[in-house]
Amino acid sequence: MKTRIITALGIIAVVFFPVVMGGWALEALGVFIVCAGAYEWLHALDGFEKWGIGVTVLEVALVLLTPVVKMYYPDLLFAWLALGVVAIWAMPIFVKSFSQPNASAALMFFAIFNICFLCVQELVFVEHRYLWTLCFATYGSDSGAYFCGRFFGKHKMIERISPKKTWEGFFGGWVVGMALSWALSLLYVQDLNYTLNLAICVLAPVFAELGDLCFSSFKREYKIKDFSNLLPGHGGVLDRVDSLLMNFVLFGILAAIL
Repeated sequence: MKTRIITALGIIAVVFFPVVMGGWALEALGVFIVCAGAYEWLHALDGFEKWGIGVTVLEVALVLLTPVVKMYYPDLLFAWLALGVVAIWAMPIFVKSFSQPNASAALMFFAIFNICFLCVQELVFVEHRYLWTLCFATYGSDSGAYFCGRFFGKHKMIERISPKKTWEGFFGGWVVGMALSWALSLLYVQDLNYTLNLAICVLAPVFAELGDLCFSSFKREYKIKDFSNLLPGHGGVLDRVDSLLMNFVLFGILAAIL
Protein backbone atom coordinates (compact mmCIF):
# COMPACT_ATOMS: atom_id res chain seq x y z
CA MET A 1 0.00 0.00 0.00
CA LYS A 2 2.87 2.39 0.83
CA THR A 3 4.45 1.82 -2.59
CA ARG A 4 1.10 2.38 -4.29
CA ILE A 5 0.55 5.68 -2.47
CA ILE A 6 4.07 6.94 -3.21
CA THR A 7 3.68 6.06 -6.89
CA ALA A 8 0.27 7.76 -7.00
CA LEU A 9 1.76 10.96 -5.59
CA GLY A 10 4.53 10.79 -8.17
CA ILE A 11 2.01 10.37 -10.99
CA ILE A 12 0.02 13.37 -9.76
CA ALA A 13 3.19 15.47 -9.57
CA VAL A 14 4.15 14.58 -13.14
CA VAL A 15 0.75 15.11 -14.79
CA PHE A 16 -0.44 18.12 -12.76
CA PHE A 17 1.31 20.80 -14.83
CA PRO A 18 0.34 19.43 -18.28
CA VAL A 19 -3.30 18.94 -17.27
CA VAL A 20 -3.62 22.37 -15.66
CA MET A 21 -1.69 24.38 -18.23
CA GLY A 22 -2.38 22.51 -21.48
CA GLY A 23 -0.33 23.59 -24.53
CA TRP A 24 3.01 21.99 -25.30
CA ALA A 25 3.17 20.26 -21.89
CA LEU A 26 -0.12 18.44 -22.53
CA GLU A 27 1.02 17.51 -26.00
CA ALA A 28 4.28 16.15 -24.58
CA LEU A 29 2.31 14.06 -22.10
CA GLY A 30 0.22 12.75 -24.99
CA VAL A 31 3.37 11.77 -26.89
CA PHE A 32 4.67 9.91 -23.83
CA ILE A 33 1.41 7.99 -23.45
CA VAL A 34 1.50 6.99 -27.13
CA CYS A 35 5.11 5.78 -26.87
CA ALA A 36 4.64 3.92 -23.59
CA GLY A 37 1.27 2.62 -24.72
CA ALA A 38 2.68 1.20 -27.96
CA TYR A 39 5.39 -0.69 -26.07
CA GLU A 40 2.99 -2.05 -23.44
CA TRP A 41 0.28 -3.01 -25.93
CA LEU A 42 2.62 -4.76 -28.37
CA HIS A 43 4.70 -6.34 -25.59
CA ALA A 44 1.69 -8.50 -24.72
CA LEU A 45 1.73 -10.13 -28.17
CA ASP A 46 3.49 -13.37 -29.12
CA GLY A 47 6.97 -13.02 -30.58
CA PHE A 48 7.53 -9.44 -29.39
CA GLU A 49 11.19 -10.20 -28.65
CA LYS A 50 11.74 -10.86 -32.37
CA TRP A 51 9.91 -7.94 -33.99
CA GLY A 52 9.15 -5.63 -31.05
CA ILE A 53 11.40 -2.62 -31.59
CA GLY A 54 10.77 -2.23 -35.30
CA VAL A 55 7.00 -2.56 -35.12
CA THR A 56 6.80 -0.34 -32.02
CA VAL A 57 8.72 2.45 -33.77
CA LEU A 58 6.51 2.09 -36.85
CA GLU A 59 3.30 2.27 -34.79
CA VAL A 60 4.49 5.31 -32.83
CA ALA A 61 5.57 7.13 -35.99
CA LEU A 62 2.26 6.42 -37.74
CA VAL A 63 0.23 7.71 -34.79
CA LEU A 64 2.34 10.77 -33.96
CA LEU A 65 2.51 11.96 -37.56
CA THR A 66 -1.26 11.75 -38.11
CA PRO A 67 -2.01 15.18 -36.54
CA VAL A 68 0.82 16.68 -38.59
CA VAL A 69 -0.71 15.34 -41.80
CA LYS A 70 -4.15 16.54 -40.71
CA MET A 71 -2.86 20.05 -39.96
CA TYR A 72 -0.58 20.66 -42.94
CA TYR A 73 -1.85 18.21 -45.58
CA PRO A 74 -5.56 17.62 -44.76
CA ASP A 75 -6.31 16.36 -48.27
CA LEU A 76 -3.84 13.52 -47.70
CA LEU A 77 -5.24 12.38 -44.33
CA PHE A 78 -7.22 9.46 -45.80
CA ALA A 79 -4.22 8.34 -47.85
CA TRP A 80 -2.00 8.47 -44.75
CA LEU A 81 -4.40 6.41 -42.63
CA ALA A 82 -4.94 3.92 -45.46
CA LEU A 83 -1.17 3.60 -45.90
CA GLY A 84 -0.78 2.86 -42.19
CA VAL A 85 -3.46 0.15 -42.31
CA VAL A 86 -1.87 -1.49 -45.35
CA ALA A 87 1.64 -1.36 -43.83
CA ILE A 88 0.54 -3.11 -40.63
CA TRP A 89 -1.86 -5.55 -42.31
CA ALA A 90 0.76 -6.69 -44.83
CA MET A 91 3.56 -7.09 -42.30
CA PRO A 92 2.98 -10.84 -41.66
CA ILE A 93 3.82 -11.41 -45.34
CA PHE A 94 7.33 -10.06 -44.88
CA VAL A 95 8.00 -10.77 -41.18
CA LYS A 96 7.56 -14.48 -40.41
CA SER A 97 7.39 -14.04 -36.63
CA PHE A 98 4.67 -11.38 -36.93
CA SER A 99 1.39 -13.32 -37.20
CA GLN A 100 -2.02 -12.24 -38.48
CA PRO A 101 -3.39 -12.11 -34.87
CA ASN A 102 -0.47 -9.80 -34.06
CA ALA A 103 -1.36 -7.65 -37.06
CA SER A 104 -4.98 -7.46 -35.90
CA ALA A 105 -3.91 -6.31 -32.43
CA ALA A 106 -1.47 -3.80 -33.95
CA LEU A 107 -4.22 -2.45 -36.20
CA MET A 108 -6.44 -2.07 -33.14
CA PHE A 109 -3.71 0.00 -31.46
CA PHE A 110 -3.29 2.09 -34.61
CA ALA A 111 -7.01 2.88 -34.77
CA ILE A 112 -7.58 3.53 -31.06
CA PHE A 113 -4.51 5.65 -30.42
CA ASN A 114 -4.89 7.63 -33.62
CA ILE A 115 -8.37 8.68 -32.48
CA CYS A 116 -7.18 9.39 -28.93
CA PHE A 117 -4.16 11.43 -30.02
CA LEU A 118 -6.24 13.47 -32.44
CA CYS A 119 -8.61 14.23 -29.56
CA VAL A 120 -5.67 15.31 -27.40
CA GLN A 121 -4.67 17.69 -30.20
CA GLU A 122 -8.18 19.13 -30.07
CA LEU A 123 -7.83 19.68 -26.33
CA VAL A 124 -4.38 21.24 -26.80
CA PHE A 125 -5.36 23.71 -29.51
CA VAL A 126 -9.02 24.41 -28.71
CA GLU A 127 -9.74 24.32 -24.97
CA HIS A 128 -7.81 22.14 -22.53
CA ARG A 129 -10.19 22.84 -19.63
CA TYR A 130 -12.52 20.17 -20.99
CA LEU A 131 -9.74 17.81 -19.94
CA TRP A 132 -10.29 18.93 -16.34
CA THR A 133 -13.91 17.84 -16.56
CA LEU A 134 -12.87 14.57 -18.19
CA CYS A 135 -10.37 13.87 -15.40
CA PHE A 136 -12.81 14.73 -12.61
CA ALA A 137 -15.47 12.48 -14.16
CA THR A 138 -13.07 9.63 -14.95
CA TYR A 139 -11.20 9.34 -11.68
CA GLY A 140 -14.18 10.44 -9.59
CA SER A 141 -16.18 7.56 -11.04
CA ASP A 142 -13.23 5.21 -10.52
CA SER A 143 -13.03 6.08 -6.82
CA GLY A 144 -16.81 6.05 -6.41
CA ALA A 145 -17.08 2.64 -8.06
CA TYR A 146 -14.36 1.22 -5.82
CA PHE A 147 -15.92 2.34 -2.53
CA CYS A 148 -19.54 1.68 -3.53
CA GLY A 149 -18.61 -1.73 -4.86
CA ARG A 150 -16.63 -2.56 -1.75
CA PHE A 151 -19.35 -1.62 0.73
CA PHE A 152 -22.56 -2.25 -1.24
CA GLY A 153 -21.60 -4.53 -4.13
CA LYS A 154 -23.67 -7.70 -4.41
CA HIS A 155 -24.63 -8.15 -8.06
CA LYS A 156 -21.77 -9.04 -10.40
CA MET A 157 -21.52 -6.94 -13.54
CA ILE A 158 -19.51 -8.85 -16.19
CA GLU A 159 -17.75 -11.54 -14.18
CA ARG A 160 -16.00 -13.22 -17.12
CA ILE A 161 -14.02 -10.02 -17.77
CA SER A 162 -13.76 -8.33 -14.38
CA PRO A 163 -14.85 -10.59 -11.47
CA LYS A 164 -14.80 -7.84 -8.86
CA LYS A 165 -17.00 -5.29 -10.64
CA THR A 166 -20.59 -4.97 -9.48
CA TRP A 167 -23.64 -3.05 -10.69
CA GLU A 168 -23.75 -1.24 -7.35
CA GLY A 169 -20.19 -0.07 -7.94
CA PHE A 170 -21.00 0.98 -11.50
CA PHE A 171 -24.01 3.12 -10.57
CA GLY A 172 -22.24 4.50 -7.48
CA GLY A 173 -19.26 5.47 -9.64
CA TRP A 174 -21.53 7.09 -12.21
CA VAL A 175 -23.25 9.24 -9.59
CA VAL A 176 -19.99 10.25 -7.88
CA GLY A 177 -18.17 10.95 -11.16
CA MET A 178 -21.06 12.95 -12.60
CA ALA A 179 -21.66 14.97 -9.41
CA LEU A 180 -17.97 15.68 -8.77
CA SER A 181 -17.18 16.74 -12.32
CA TRP A 182 -20.26 18.93 -12.57
CA ALA A 183 -19.68 20.61 -9.19
CA LEU A 184 -16.01 21.35 -9.86
CA SER A 185 -16.62 22.47 -13.45
CA LEU A 186 -18.89 25.22 -12.14
CA LEU A 187 -15.65 27.05 -11.30
CA TYR A 188 -14.75 27.45 -14.99
CA VAL A 189 -17.72 26.37 -17.14
CA GLN A 190 -18.66 30.01 -17.89
CA ASP A 191 -16.02 30.09 -20.64
CA LEU A 192 -16.91 26.70 -22.11
CA ASN A 193 -19.70 25.19 -24.19
CA TYR A 194 -22.22 24.54 -21.41
CA THR A 195 -23.96 21.69 -23.24
CA LEU A 196 -20.71 19.94 -24.15
CA ASN A 197 -19.42 20.20 -20.58
CA LEU A 198 -22.69 18.83 -19.16
CA ALA A 199 -22.68 15.94 -21.64
CA ILE A 200 -19.13 15.07 -20.54
CA CYS A 201 -20.20 15.07 -16.87
CA VAL A 202 -23.12 12.72 -17.58
CA LEU A 203 -21.49 10.33 -20.07
CA ALA A 204 -17.80 10.25 -19.10
CA PRO A 205 -18.32 8.02 -16.01
CA VAL A 206 -20.09 5.47 -18.23
CA PHE A 207 -17.39 5.57 -20.90
CA ALA A 208 -14.72 5.35 -18.19
CA GLU A 209 -16.18 2.04 -17.06
CA LEU A 210 -16.42 0.87 -20.67
CA GLY A 211 -12.76 1.77 -21.24
CA ASP A 212 -11.67 -0.15 -18.16
CA LEU A 213 -13.62 -3.21 -19.31
CA CYS A 214 -12.24 -3.02 -22.86
CA PHE A 215 -8.65 -2.95 -21.64
CA SER A 216 -9.42 -5.70 -19.09
CA SER A 217 -10.78 -7.82 -21.93
CA PHE A 218 -7.52 -7.31 -23.84
CA LYS A 219 -5.46 -8.34 -20.82
CA ARG A 220 -7.58 -11.45 -20.27
CA GLU A 221 -7.19 -12.43 -23.91
CA TYR A 222 -3.40 -12.21 -23.65
CA LYS A 223 -3.27 -13.55 -20.07
CA ILE A 224 -1.50 -10.61 -18.44
CA LYS A 225 -2.33 -9.00 -15.11
CA ASP A 226 -0.79 -5.59 -15.84
CA PHE A 227 0.48 -3.99 -19.02
CA SER A 228 3.92 -3.46 -17.43
CA ASN A 229 5.68 -2.78 -14.13
CA LEU A 230 6.64 0.80 -14.97
CA LEU A 231 4.52 2.24 -12.15
CA PRO A 232 5.11 0.20 -8.95
CA GLY A 233 1.83 -0.76 -7.34
CA HIS A 234 -0.17 0.50 -10.34
CA GLY A 235 1.07 -1.61 -13.25
CA GLY A 236 1.77 0.16 -16.51
CA VAL A 237 0.82 3.45 -18.13
CA LEU A 238 -2.15 1.85 -19.89
CA ASP A 239 -3.40 0.49 -16.56
CA ARG A 240 -3.68 4.08 -15.32
CA VAL A 241 -5.11 5.76 -18.40
CA ASP A 242 -7.39 3.07 -19.86
CA SER A 243 -10.60 4.81 -18.77
CA LEU A 244 -9.28 8.26 -19.72
CA LEU A 245 -8.38 7.08 -23.23
CA MET A 246 -11.96 5.97 -23.79
CA ASN A 247 -13.11 9.37 -22.58
CA PHE A 248 -10.83 11.07 -25.10
CA VAL A 249 -12.84 9.21 -27.72
CA LEU A 250 -16.06 10.38 -26.05
CA PHE A 251 -14.82 13.98 -26.15
CA GLY A 252 -14.08 13.68 -29.85
CA ILE A 253 -17.57 12.37 -30.54
CA LEU A 254 -19.31 15.01 -28.43
CA ALA A 255 -17.17 17.87 -29.78
CA ALA A 256 -18.09 16.87 -33.33
CA ILE A 257 -21.80 16.69 -32.51
CA LEU A 258 -22.13 19.67 -30.16
